[in-house]
Amino acid sequence: MEILANFRLIGLALLGGIFLSSPFALVAEGEEKPSRRERLIQRFDKNEDGKLDETERDSIRKLLSRSRRSEDQNAAKRDDKIHIPKDYDSKKKYPFILTLHGYTSNGRGQLRFFPLGKLAEKYDFIYCAPDGIDRSWNATDACCDWRKSVDDSKYLRNLIINAINKYNIDKKRVYITGLSNGGFMSYRMAHDHSDLITAIIPFAGVGFDQWPSNPKNPVSVLHIHGTKDRTIKWAGGRNRRAKYPSVEDNFAKWKAFNKCEKKIDTGDLKIDLDRKVEGAETKVVRYESKDGRIVTELWEVVAVGHVNAPRSAARERIIKWMLARSK
Repeated sequence: MEILANFRLIGLALLGGIFLSSPFALVAEGEEKPSRRERLIQRFDKNEDGKLDETERDSIRKLLSRSRRSEDQNAAKRDDKIHIPKDYDSKKKYPFILTLHGYTSNGRGQLRFFPLGKLAEKYDFIYCAPDGIDRSWNATDACCDWRKSVDDSKYLRNLIINAINKYNIDKKRVYITGLSNGGFMSYRMAHDHSDLITAIIPFAGVGFDQWPSNPKNPVSVLHIHGTKDRTIKWAGGRNRRAKYPSVEDNFAKWKAFNKCEKKIDTGDLKIDLDRKVEGAETKVVRYESKDGRIVTELWEVVAVGHVNAPRSAARERIIKWMLARSK
C-alpha cells in the first residue's frame, strides 16, 4: 500500500511507456497479468529485495521528468499561423501584430474577443494569435509562471523573428496586444525585447510587482483596465501568493521607463468601449515623451469588470492608436 500511495500519480504515460517495455508485457495467453505493484518492483527493484528504496524511487522520478519534457516538446507544436492580407504584396512593408489570449483560452478565443481579420484587410497589417502551452503564458510569477518549464518570452521573440524573415514586415512597427494573462505577457515582452517591440496594448493585465531591471529601450503602452475587475484588481493583489501591482503603480512605472513626462489634456475625451455599458464609460490619461514619439496611455474603464469585449468602433480606435506608433 505504501508503494501504491507513493506512485499513484505516475499516470498513463508511465504505465504505457515503462510497463510495456518490461518483461511482464509479454504475457502468455491465459496467464494472469502482474499487478501495478509487481510491475513497479520488476522494473525498478535493482537490488531485488522486493521493495523500492529511495535510490530506486529517484530513478522513477528522473524517468518521469524526461517523459514530461518529451510531452512538453510535443505540446510545443502549437498553432501559431501567420495571417496575411488577401492582397499581400511582397514589395510592400507591413506592420505586425501579435495578439495573446488569456489564461485557459487559446488563439481562436483571443480572435473572438478581439477580431482582427477585417481590420487587417482595411489597414494592411499581418497578425498572429498563437496558443500558449497549457492555455497560458509564463509571463510573471503572479500570472502565470507557475510551472517554470516554458520560456514563452523566447518562443514569442522567435515567432516574431521568423515572421519578419518570411514576410516583408516593417521592423519599426511590431506590436503586441493581450488579454489578462496575455496582457501580463505583453508587458514581459516589452521588457525583455524592447529592441524589437514598438508598442503594447494590454487588456486587464499588468507586469511584475518588482521589475528585475529597466527595459533598455522605450516601448509605447496603451493599458486598458476595468475599475471593478475582480480577477486582476485595479488596486493590485496576489495570485498564488505572488504579488502583482496596482494599475496605477504599474502605469507610473512604465511612464518612468518611457520617460513620458509631458501630460496631455484629455479631460474632455471619453470612449465608448464596453458593449454592456451605455454611453462613454472610459476615461483617458495620456503622457508623452518630449518629442511626442513615445506614448504611455491608460484607459480607465469605469465600473466594468474583467473581460468584456470592446465595441467594434473601439477596436478600430485601438488599432489606429497602435499603427500610429513607430520606432
